[in-house]
Amino acid sequence: MRKLFPALLLAAGTALAAIPAIAAPITSGVYDGLLIGVDKQGILTAYFESTTGAGQFSCIFFMRGKVGDPATRVDTWFPADRNINNVISGTMQLLAENGKPTVRAQLKEDPPGCWNVQHFAPEPVSFRQSEPGSWQAIRIVSAEKAYFHDDPSDAHPRKAYAIEGNALRVFETQAGWVKVEYVSPERKRTKGWIRERDLYTSEKPGGK
Repeated sequence: MRKLFPALLLAAGTALAAIPAIAAPITSGVYDGLLIGVDKQGILTAYFESTTGAGQFSCIFFMRGKVGDPATRVDTWFPADRNINNVISGTMQLLAENGKPTVRAQLKEDPPGCWNVQHFAPEPVSFRQSEPGSWQAIRIVSAEKAYFHDDPSDAHPRKAYAIEGNALRVFETQAGWVKVEYVSPERKRTKGWIRERDLYTSEKPGGK
């Protein structure tokens, strides 16, 4: 998979022990480098990608869980990897940091490549919300090129497309199509409909 994003910087925060929990569920948004989507049924999908060493080392994983109280149980895996033995479980919890919603994530072990980029084990790491969102899910492009369409009945794609590894914000799903937004590293936003067959599944390897 191509590495498409620049290094993602984690916000400096208060010591975790001093951060109080918020009596509210996790919601869609950008939490520093962690992109989260939550649908109406409380299904959480998320994506993290960060690189260091001029792109030499990368930490990339997809995440899925069901929003819970006080903590959300999640499973993580590399988007293209369907080996259930490589799934890593963990938890996420919504906290408050200087008045900002903050997600605290902790995994049982670091995903491959993450040990020299960003640790998620054994201690948790916090991500403060930088952008609230109204999207319902996060999906990752699997096709070499996934073209945008103006509507799901349009047989003629636009010139714009997303490429393998791009993380998309999903607003709606309709009969094999998804209404999405892609935000480039330069913050350029592209919206439209993409065929769902051009995306990695959001289901956990080996089933739910």
